[in-house]
Amino acid sequence: ADAVVDRAGDVVAGIRAAAPEGVDVALDVVAGDLVSEAVPLLREGGRWVIAGALGGYRVTLDVRRLYLHNAQVIGSAMHTPAHFELLMDMARQAAVQPVVAAVHPLEQAARAQEELARRKHVGKIVLHPGTPATR
Repeated sequence: ADAVVDRAGDVVAGIRAAAPEGVDVALDVVAGDLVSEAVPLLREGGRWVIAGALGGYRVTLDVRRLYLHNAQVIGSAMHTPAHFELLMDMARQAAVQPVVAAVHPLEQAARAQEELARRKHVGKIVLHPGTPATR
């Protein structure tokens, strides 16, 4: 990546500042309103790759922006079936250790959801039946 835009600020303004001439390719895990606001920032022939929907799964988009500028919106699960099988094998062997920000008992699901919504954590927030909360 030539530039990374922090989602904590004004993402569209950040994209404009990082790429005043427009964006060739963007990887987006937020989606939602960001798609309708930022897809117009694609250069001719640009690609917007969506691999998540933290900001919501419904978008409004002027499709003329796509066909008049040869732009593409691409959905991606970020892996092929072969990659997924490799990752599953690694997980089974405990070769990958995810970063865990917090573990909450299932009874504290609402608290865990609030923590997730604040987006101040680094790592996964885990719900576990019958486990005391730890950090």
